[in-house]
Amino acid sequence: WGVIGSALGFAVSLVTERTRGTLTRLQAAPISRAHVLAGKALACLAAIGAVLSLLMGMGWAFFGVRPASWGLLLLAAASLATCFVGLMMVVAVLGKTEQSAGGLGWAMMMPLTLLGGGMVPLFAMPRWMAAAGSLSPVKWGVLALEGAIWRGFGLIEMLLPCGVLLAVGAVGFLVGARAFAAEG
Repeated sequence: WGVIGSALGFAVSLVTERTRGTLTRLQAAPISRAHVLAGKALACLAAIGAVLSLLMGMGWAFFGVRPASWGLLLLAAASLATCFVGLMMVVAVLGKTEQSAGGLGWAMMMPLTLLGGGMVPLFAMPRWMAAAGSLSPVKWGVLALEGAIWRGFGLIEMLLPCGVLLAVGAVGFLVGARAFAAEG
């Protein structure tokens, strides 16, 4: 939920910058629109990384959570953050106002979270729902984090969930960047 909230917060802030003319004013500076979008994406990536670090730190300090592999946990966290940066870009280009971006973002994320195991554990879902959850990046994020923390996945087992997350992130970022370039 922290990752989703961070991504949607950045999406709304990007829409705010577009609707209030900040993006247009930044184009007068000696940087391109691509630099502005890359900066926003890096800030979102850093915020999501901070949320994941805080949550993992709390789990470690208060609940005795010890990842099976710190390296694979870092891979899972980076893949998850990349995915949600891409989704942030898509929400930011689809929302024309701050309200529409916020509403659209949550309307998109709620079913993805429900199907992906963010509300009901994947093992407790009916078979059809678990199968439909494969369309949700939330499922792949949960699977990647669980694989590194307590499922004991090796690198080979992490390739599918992390690959899906990275692919969703790359496609989302490219779609968002092209849409921003087309309107500017």
